[in-house]
Amino acid sequence: MDYSLYLVTDQTPAVLGNNDIFEAVEAACKGGVTIVQYREKKADTGEQVKIAKVLHAICKKYNVPFVINDRVDVALAVGCEGVHIGQGDMGRFLLLCPLLTFNLFTVELF
Repeated sequence: MDYSLYLVTDQTPAVLGNNDIFEAVEAACKGGVTIVQYREKKADTGEQVKIAKVLHAICKKYNVPFVINDRVDVALAVGCEGVHIGQGDMGRFLLLCPLLTFNLFTVELF
């Protein structure tokens, strides 16, 4: 797998402006992005699932893996390729699940 061009979405007006997230992700996929991470901290679960399903469909069209930031429930509802768990969030996941594994590596390992 090549994850050399990793897009993390951000719908805040300061970053996205008046642009459409779906058009932005499609343009990134056309432009060669190799993985897309949907990051949304403010929308409710239903809205996240709705947006993520459309984004996942766009990514699938270009064979680009799609992951959800921090929300295992949303990732499962969407059926996407994975979920991103940040190092700062690991503790709360470990409290919820007695066995949780993570693949952590740095570029220096390769």
